[in-house]
Amino acid sequence: MWGTSRRTLPAGVIPCKSDAMDMLKRLLALLGGIVAARAAWQLLAPELRYKGPSPFLAGAPARAIALITGASSGIGETFARRLAREGYDLVLVARRKERLEALSEDLKRRYAISAQPFTADLTYADDLRRVSDIVAGLSNEGQLDLLINNAGFGTVGHFADLPLAEQMAMNQVHITASVQLTRAALPGFLRRRRGAVINVASISGWTPMVGNVVYGASKRYLINFSQALQAELDGTGVFVQALCPGLTYTEFHDAPAYRAVGFRRDSIPAFMWQTSEQVVEASLNQLGSDDPICIPGIHNRAVVLISDFIPRALFREVRRRAGL
Repeated sequence: MWGTSRRTLPAGVIPCKSDAMDMLKRLLALLGGIVAARAAWQLLAPELRYKGPSPFLAGAPARAIALITGASSGIGETFARRLAREGYDLVLVARRKERLEALSEDLKRRYAISAQPFTADLTYADDLRRVSDIVAGLSNEGQLDLLINNAGFGTVGHFADLPLAEQMAMNQVHITASVQLTRAALPGFLRRRRGAVINVASISGWTPMVGNVVYGASKRYLINFSQALQAELDGTGVFVQALCPGLTYTEFHDAPAYRAVGFRRDSIPAFMWQTSEQVVEASLNQLGSDDPICIPGIHNRAVVLISDFIPRALFREVRRRAGL
């Protein structure tokens, strides 16, 4: 018998079982270390790499224009205020005329920029076509520098119980409008070899939940669309980003559908929430990088990272506690 000390085995001698198990344990430990290191990098890298200033905004020409849909509140309004500070002229698109006009006037007064309100409901094909024509015209004239497809809404309830028209309208705003406006912007961007599109998606694209079936599916479309399109555009000077926020303090959860089911923000731990300013800053800091997916917040990236391993029962419990 071989002793307890390790020796080099003569040729042709099969290692004993204990040696083989030791090798397997070492291999598993190595693989575990690799997986842990990769997970840590995915969680921490954006915090380390994208501290600002934004490489894209830094190269913006004078009097560049950004067009933002869903601009009258929430993340869209925050994008408008942030870009106005950077000196961008703005075209602001939303359904609520009064709020849009008030925001435009405020931004013009504060930052001495041009801010043009454009009232449109992107669930209607005619309104979408009008906005698409504006995007194409500004891009072809070399004025449009940034398109932000932010318009959207959510519903709550089982798919079979919700009005089909409402779900199709959601697909119209999230998917059809984003694709059509992006397509309108690209020819001018490509001729100039500069431009960017931000498609506001959601971590719901990775973690779909009961009661938000079409919402999660439409956001997953935007994620895949943005990733594939950026791969096509590599090296052109044109960038596409899928912005995937998690729970954000906006008016989104004040919609009648959420009030009707008794949704309460305080039913979800405070650390799970971010401000719209945090979301926008993360997005703009990362824009122009080699990563087309922006997930603001380590906690949101952790949710995405482990989503495939989270038991469905836990999602159901979160939904129950949130009153959804």
